[in-house]
Amino acid sequence: MSLAYLVTWLMVLLRTTGVILQLPILAGRSIPVTVQVGLSMCIATLLVGVVPRAEVPTTMWPLLYAAGGEVLIGLAMGFVGRMAFAAVDMAGRIITGEIGLNASAALGVPEPSTEPLAALLSTFAIVMFFLFGGHLIMLSALARSFDIVLAGRPVLTGAAGETMIRATSHMIELGFRISAPFIAMNFLVSLAFSALGRVVPKLNPFVISFSVRLIAGLTLLSSSGALIARYLYLEFDLTPMTMLQLVAGR
Repeated sequence: MSLAYLVTWLMVLLRTTGVILQLPILAGRSIPVTVQVGLSMCIATLLVGVVPRAEVPTTMWPLLYAAGGEVLIGLAMGFVGRMAFAAVDMAGRIITGEIGLNASAALGVPEPSTEPLAALLSTFAIVMFFLFGGHLIMLSALARSFDIVLAGRPVLTGAAGETMIRATSHMIELGFRISAPFIAMNFLVSLAFSALGRVVPKLNPFVISFSVRLIAGLTLLSSSGALIARYLYLEFDLTPMTMLQLVAGR
């Protein structure tokens, strides 16, 4: 085993670790560090045989620069790859509030104990990710990135910042698109019961509308699985291209 092979494996491992660190959290529980390290080492061992060999640095500072750059590229690619899951988390919290349940103001991954509906949608997105083969195409994008930016020569394009901003704005847009039917439903129910409250002054529209909003929201949620799955399919299909734009440009 040559020194160039070991350096290449190390660089592949560091970039892969950056991506693995951005993996979505399942059921409110993060992946153990030992599992993340083991998964990164397995993927790096599989990829090192197909990526170009890295140059062996002659001093310590180039090695540290290359190592830090590889982690940075991996974190950036993982950040972009996680945007679809962040959009579902955002939509889950909006839907929870629109159908009348208590929505948390937190920004992290939904907890099943406090946000069961949002956690359900988050788990649904993870299941769709593996069902649609998203893990395979993301691994392909990771392997392809070593052909564009060689191991040990980490360089992000000048448009990497713009790419991440566009990915973040698209995540917000996707979250609102997923939750748009529930926002419209809440508006129509509120409008109908506001008008009904004026016609029948003794009627308490707030109490009655809460039950109607909850029943209508859950009914709409049960029939919107195909729509959410379609959105996720399109996002998972475009995510590898966005990840590669960080290192290859437009």
